[in-house]
Amino acid sequence: MADKILMNKNTLTTLKNELKGYHTALPVFEMKEQQLKEVIQVIETAVDRLEGAIAKTNKDTKTWAAVMAEDTINLSHFVLVNELKTKTKEIAGVIIEQFVDLSFEEQDIDYLTTPLWVDAAIEAIKDQKTNQLMLQLELKNLESVKEELAEARRMKNALKEVFIPETKNNIRKIEIYLGDVERLAIGCAKLVKKKKQVKSEVV
Repeated sequence: MADKILMNKNTLTTLKNELKGYHTALPVFEMKEQQLKEVIQVIETAVDRLEGAIAKTNKDTKTWAAVMAEDTINLSHFVLVNELKTKTKEIAGVIIEQFVDLSFEEQDIDYLTTPLWVDAAIEAIKDQKTNQLMLQLELKNLESVKEELAEARRMKNALKEVFIPETKNNIRKIEIYLGDVERLAIGCAKLVKKKKQVKSEVV
């Protein structure tokens, strides 16, 4: 808002309309802030769950580490991602990406030459890859929602601390000024009338 304002009725009307708009917008941003905080809580819970699942799998597979390190077995050949399916959803003005499915390329395994533990190891790696990709999605969503929350808070604070108080103050200044001008005009009119009456009496 400009520091210098025109002290007239048109400006007063404009400012009153702006103030009405600010009072309408404020609860919208307050509600949006609350919604985004709830979304963040849900995403953070999902992140904690996925990080816990990944850590547990890492711990459970440590017992296989020495066996899986054999040069004769390369599990990366058995676990190749084919397609990651996601869907987008809008929440409180933010587009987030939700996990739908993760498919892997089917690999032929020769069970006559492949150790028995490979089956279990492949499933564990698939679960781990799935959880890791889901975690990446959730962390990206979390970043987007936090950015939107910061913007909603900035707008809410700007309305509460800047736009609404400044507009109210400017309205008050104009109303005082217009009131003074009106009183001055009335005073001048009375003075002119009195002078005319005195003049007519003298004549």
